[in-house]
Amino acid sequence: MMNNGTMRKAEAKSAGTVTLLTHSYLNGYGRDYSRLFGGGLERYVDLLCRAVKELGLTPVVYQLTYYEPFDTVYEGVRVRGWPFDAHRITEAFELMAESAEGLLIYASCIWHPIRYRPGSIGICHGINWDTPSLAAETKAAIGQHIHQALRQLDRLVSVDSHFQTYCRAVGEFEDPASITLLPNPVDTSWFVPRKDRPSPDGEIRVLYPRRLSYERGLVTMMLSADELLSRYPSVTVEFAGELIDGSMMAAVFGLWHEAHPHRDRIIHRTYTFETIREAYHQADIAVIPTLFSEGTSLSCLEAMSCGLPVVATNVGGLNDLVVNGMTGRLTPPSAEAITPAISELIEQPRLRRRLGAAARRAALTFDQARWLAEWKAIIAAQLEKRDGCRR
Repeated sequence: MMNNGTMRKAEAKSAGTVTLLTHSYLNGYGRDYSRLFGGGLERYVDLLCRAVKELGLTPVVYQLTYYEPFDTVYEGVRVRGWPFDAHRITEAFELMAESAEGLLIYASCIWHPIRYRPGSIGICHGINWDTPSLAAETKAAIGQHIHQALRQLDRLVSVDSHFQTYCRAVGEFEDPASITLLPNPVDTSWFVPRKDRPSPDGEIRVLYPRRLSYERGLVTMMLSADELLSRYPSVTVEFAGELIDGSMMAAVFGLWHEAHPHRDRIIHRTYTFETIREAYHQADIAVIPTLFSEGTSLSCLEAMSCGLPVVATNVGGLNDLVVNGMTGRLTPPSAEAITPAISELIEQPRLRRRLGAAARRAALTFDQARWLAEWKAIIAAQLEKRDGCRR
């Protein structure tokens, strides 16, 4: 049994801790816990840890893992991995919460029927159930889960306007400020336009800077690449993103690439967060062909900040980022729609330059410094509220 002094020390430690609960951070897919998995969620959590540190608090990350439990330190942040059954994610989050200290931020999976710890914050990274293939009964159940989250969480941070509107349309809650719209950020001082670089031998590089997965439009981009590579001998297509070994998409992409008649003009590289800028600087056009499950895409913002014209599908938070005809092209989510938009930019260099310059100006409004300040204010206000309730 703890004495009073020990209890006060434990309470002080807990008061200075912010625990982020998420399904992915370190590479639990590949069993490599020495690095982050290269997706938008992981970058978001990493940057949120920075905001916590800048407040003088201690961030801790609890994540799910497909393998054994682990407890490690990554760049000064303690990270604990919790094995789980794919059909029992809700239970896994509740077990993580029982063990966690301090203020809790549920950084993913809020569409599950989780019992949230009182006084916590949740984050929605976009509506991921916006696919026609999902049964109406499943979508109705998700609506109930979101309603439950609205009632239990003190605040919900939405990365795009679509989830905020969804909540107002189907949810019941008294305080409009309980849902905070805070779009994802970009480091505009790092992701800068390249210096003028004439394309070698007139090459035009089309960049897909995404995780190679179905919902991110991988198959759509492959189909579009088939036509673009056949029509334009000067075009190279780069797929710059993580591919999960052993997945169906990894097998499909590998077979397609190996057998492609223009495989010498198809590139696949995996970049770190620090090196991905190289891909943007070598590219002329960025394509964000999401089918469903999209918030404010970090790769879209990074491409825009680097002054690239973007062809994006009109899915989720991409509509918050790209203004059709002004900062890029918005199309329906299909290869038949995105291919003509990419072709237009291939054929019109002046249009590429105009849209790219406008994209850079738009990206400045999503600067990372502003986002960090807003998140620090959210955390500080929640801690003050929690401390006030204890008095």
